[in-house]
Amino acid sequence: MTNDDNTVSTLCLGRDLMLAGSRLRDAVGRRAQREFGLTALQGELLLLLTARGSMISTELAAACGVNASTVTHAVDAGIDRGLMLRERNEDDRRLVDIVLTPAGKRMAERVRALVADLARTALEGVDQPGLLAESLAQVTRNLEEAKVPKDTP
Repeated sequence: MTNDDNTVSTLCLGRDLMLAGSRLRDAVGRRAQREFGLTALQGELLLLLTARGSMISTELAAACGVNASTVTHAVDAGIDRGLMLRERNEDDRRLVDIVLTPAGKRMAERVRALVADLARTALEGVDQPGLLAESLAQVTRNLEEAKVPKDTP
């Protein structure tokens, strides 16, 4: 394979990764909205908070790849539905943690099951889904470690 072929192949793979992620997020968002009245972002916040226990808004925004005001609106909606709470951080009283309520934990489990169901559908015809999962996790680590510069105004 020539260097040009590798470049084209890499670009196609990059495009396919972005498209697959976008399609999965859209599918999760449509079903979560229909079944639970949640946006894709709200579902993602529930899953993150389940995994990490609590996070501050800026951490949530960074993890989801959105700005802080977008997270604030999603958290406000979660609070209005009784799924999340804001609590003063015990180690640093200047910070406010976002945490799940018991209802939020139950909803997060429903969202997790929805994502798992959609992932099974997405993986139909994939010979080694475990290898794909490991590879995608490595891609994520590589991108996080690369510290890609953010746009500057």
